[in-house]
Amino acid sequence: MAVLLFDLDGTLADTNPDLHATMNHILSQHGLAPLPQDRVRHLIGGGAAMILQRGFAEHGISLSDADMAAATAEFVLWYDQNIDRGTRIFDNLMPLLARARAHNIKMGVVTNKREGLAAKLLFRLNLQGYFDVLIGGDTLATAKPAPEMVQTAMTRLGGSVHDTVLLGDSEADTGAARAAGVKCVCVSFGYRRIPLEELGADAIIDDYAELPATLDMLMPGIFTALRAD
Repeated sequence: MAVLLFDLDGTLADTNPDLHATMNHILSQHGLAPLPQDRVRHLIGGGAAMILQRGFAEHGISLSDADMAAATAEFVLWYDQNIDRGTRIFDNLMPLLARARAHNIKMGVVTNKREGLAAKLLFRLNLQGYFDVLIGGDTLATAKPAPEMVQTAMTRLGGSVHDTVLLGDSEADTGAARAAGVKCVCVSFGYRRIPLEELGADAIIDDYAELPATLDMLMPGIFTALRAD
C-alpha cells in the first residue's frame, strides 16, 4: 500500500488569484483599500475566517466576533461564486496524478478549506476523480496542524505511517504530518507565513517532476511505481 495526501491551496492549485479577488471584494465592502496580490499569498491558510482576519489586520483593523462572522459568510458566498476564475493547477501535476492512479497509489486531499468549497473546486478543476478521500477544514472537530485530518484520511485509504506521505506548502502541513507521524514533502511554490527552510519538511521540491525521485529517496520501494513509466 502507498498513500499520497495533498493539501489543496498552494499545493494542488494556485488559488491565490481568486482568493485575492475575494479578499479585496470584502475589503471594498468595508471601505478599505485593496491589497496587492503578492501580499495576499502570505495570508492564505487556515480557512476563510483566518484569511479574512489577516486581511483586515493588514489595515490595522480587528472586527467584533459578530462582524467577522458576517464578513466571513460574505467571503465564502462570493468565493463560492467565483471559485475558479483565475485558479490553475500547478505544472507537471496531472501526469503524476495519472501515473499514481494507474498504479493504484491511493490519494486523498486534506485541506483547511471548507469541505464544500474544496469539493466544488476539485470538480471545477477536473481533479475529483483522482482522489478517494476529501477531508476539509470543517469535516472534523479539528484542522491542521492537528493530526486528526491526516490520520483520518490515511486510515480511510488503508494506509499507515510507514507508507503515507503528505504533500503540502506550509507550517500547518508540516505540523500535521509530524503530529500524525508521517513524512511531509513541501512544495516551494506554495503559500506560507514562515521561511521555507524553517518548515521542517522531510523534503522540498520546486516542481512536481521532482516528486517521484524525492519519494524514492525518502521511502525506498514504497512509491517506485511513480518512476516506472
